[in-house]
Amino acid sequence: MEAKRIIEIRRMANTFLQDERLKQAIEILGESIEEINNWELRTRYTEIETAYRYMLDYFSIGMPDPDRQRLRCELIGKCYMLNDEIAIARESEHSLSVYSQHRRKYKNSTDAERLRIQLAENAANLSVTNILPESERKSINRELADQHEKLLAEAFMRIWCCTNPTKSTLNEIYSLLTERKIGINDRATLVSAVTLGMLKCFDPQKAVMLCNLSMHDESDIAVRALTGLVIILTANEKRIKYYPALNAALESLKENTTILKRIETTQIQLLRSRETQKIDKKMREEIIPAMMKNPNIGSNKIGIDLIKEMEDEGQNPEWKAWIEQDKIKDKIEEMTKWQIEGADVYMSTFSQLKRFPFFNELVNWFRPFDNVVPQISEILPSNRNISKSILGAICSSRQFCNSDKYSFCFAFGQVPNEQREMLMQQIDSGEDETHDTSNEVPTEKEAEITGNQYIQDLYRFFKLSHFRHDFSDPFTLSLNLLESQSLSFLLDRSSSILKTFNYLIEKEYYTEAYNCGVMYEAKDCDSRHDAQFYQKMGYSLQKQGEYRKAIDYYTKADIVKPDTLWTIRHMAQCYRLLGEFNNALHYYETAEEIAPENMSLLFQTGECLASLKRYEEAFGRFFKVEYLRPESLRAKRAIAWCSFVTGQDEQSRCYYEKILSSKKAKSEDYMNAAHVEWVSNNRKRAIELYRQAKELYQSNDRLIENIFMDKEILIARGTSEDELLLLRDILV
Repeated sequence: MEAKRIIEIRRMANTFLQDERLKQAIEILGESIEEINNWELRTRYTEIETAYRYMLDYFSIGMPDPDRQRLRCELIGKCYMLNDEIAIARESEHSLSVYSQHRRKYKNSTDAERLRIQLAENAANLSVTNILPESERKSINRELADQHEKLLAEAFMRIWCCTNPTKSTLNEIYSLLTERKIGINDRATLVSAVTLGMLKCFDPQKAVMLCNLSMHDESDIAVRALTGLVIILTANEKRIKYYPALNAALESLKENTTILKRIETTQIQLLRSRETQKIDKKMREEIIPAMMKNPNIGSNKIGIDLIKEMEDEGQNPEWKAWIEQDKIKDKIEEMTKWQIEGADVYMSTFSQLKRFPFFNELVNWFRPFDNVVPQISEILPSNRNISKSILGAICSSRQFCNSDKYSFCFAFGQVPNEQREMLMQQIDSGEDETHDTSNEVPTEKEAEITGNQYIQDLYRFFKLSHFRHDFSDPFTLSLNLLESQSLSFLLDRSSSILKTFNYLIEKEYYTEAYNCGVMYEAKDCDSRHDAQFYQKMGYSLQKQGEYRKAIDYYTKADIVKPDTLWTIRHMAQCYRLLGEFNNALHYYETAEEIAPENMSLLFQTGECLASLKRYEEAFGRFFKVEYLRPESLRAKRAIAWCSFVTGQDEQSRCYYEKILSSKKAKSEDYMNAAHVEWVSNNRKRAIELYRQAKELYQSNDRLIENIFMDKEILIARGTSEDELLLLRDILV
């Protein structure tokens, strides 16, 4: 069966199961399993098909069956798992993927108990080699290190490729992952193998094991297990309700306040991963080139129409202390801000450094950084203390993920000796401190850092590794637990919901933010007393074009905290966008009372008055803006247009000449200036200006469309519809 056909059958069966069309799902699984020579899978299919057939028979004759609903859910859950395993079995028969090759090699056996014993023995042997003579120690250490690398890689691959393990096999895997005689880095690495395996084939038993590991007292194990669990559950959230044991295990997590806090942190970190691509693009295209040329780069002002005006004003500056002012910050400060937030700013820097042979081994993408890894120990100088050098600072930095530290070390191994020496120079004061506590971090903060680094490691694997094509990329998913009916209870605390809400608002995911805010309101908490919450809810709706609903929230914010300029202006904007100019004017004038010298407000009020055809009052605002800001083209445009509408053609012409003589004249300026000449019967000049507008529009159709949008005004100024039709033909 072709690979595409295997994928299509798997997708169809999953679709039937999601719709709870169990009979159709069983039928398509029956067709798929016919071509598989796998006795165990055939037996499981027969059991499912028989049980469902009997259930239907009992139901059709009206026989009471109190367990019918439970059995039906159980069968759906089993069908989901069987569907995955049939697809894997079919793929493994012929595919050359890394996964299929190792499935064939290891025959779905983990051998976890043997590997646990051998890894523990290897660690024990390595720990006592320091008593040996130096001449023997080096060769034995090398032999033990090579043995360790093979054992770790084998354990990783076996756990990754194992599907539907027995209870005893699961216990052996759990013992391997919690065996303290084995190094913590090895066990943390093997936790990733469980996660990867479940991305290929979801298994509720493994998910329960990850729940248990999430509560482990070693934070490196617990954080990786919890991160993997959240990703797996998000990717398979439609299945979760069919597995009672898993749901019970998830409920038990809610009893642990540390776990709940970590889930909240993991949620924000996963949502933050969405920004990596944006940051990467900005780093490559803007920040790094700007820093190479000049660190102090300015920015042009943005547009002037109402929608862009909303973008310009943006979010309420009171929402966060560090919000940027009107001027864009220095590029370095922007990068520093991302680092403070925990964002991934080094993706672009290290993306080209993932081609070293080390990354040809799947297991190495998930290893915590350790300078005893053979490939690293060969590079780092053994005769020097590098802990306080630039090299050591990078290797121990919490800003870099593990994958990037490995990349840096391999790059270090290729630089000339002169640059190597510079990187190994000491950066401290030379004082010999017996115990430096400056780098000690509280346990939960350390867990947060570990989790953030691990998510960045995962992101690099799914985006950069040559193995990525064997996997579905979880970072293409929403990764928002609050959007899942099955998982939102894990973030059911009002503080967790509010934290997620604020993050989504900050990063401009307005639809998700609003839905999150609705959940927060439903918690019956203090949101009714928080004007900022209502402001943000209104803002999220306004950004979605839900202006009426936005006004409702802005009104609540105004009740809680009256006479707030930001709230009143946004209420005015919403009314104006709804075309309710009288209401808009009321709020603009209220805002003017609060900030009478605000140029933007003066202009907005003038525009609103012009929309109400109260031109004399509008002129007063526009002339004031022009007087206070003579360079303002915005004011000149408003005066020119209102002059044209009111028949003051000479004044309009004068202002359009000023606008067109500037370097910032737009296509609309040429078209509007042409309108003035057209109604003044200066047809030749008008057509010349229309054609200049067409060149800027780069579209004749767009010019004609915009001219006819002004048809009513042109007719009111004495042009007939016939003349406009002739004008259209002339321009065409």
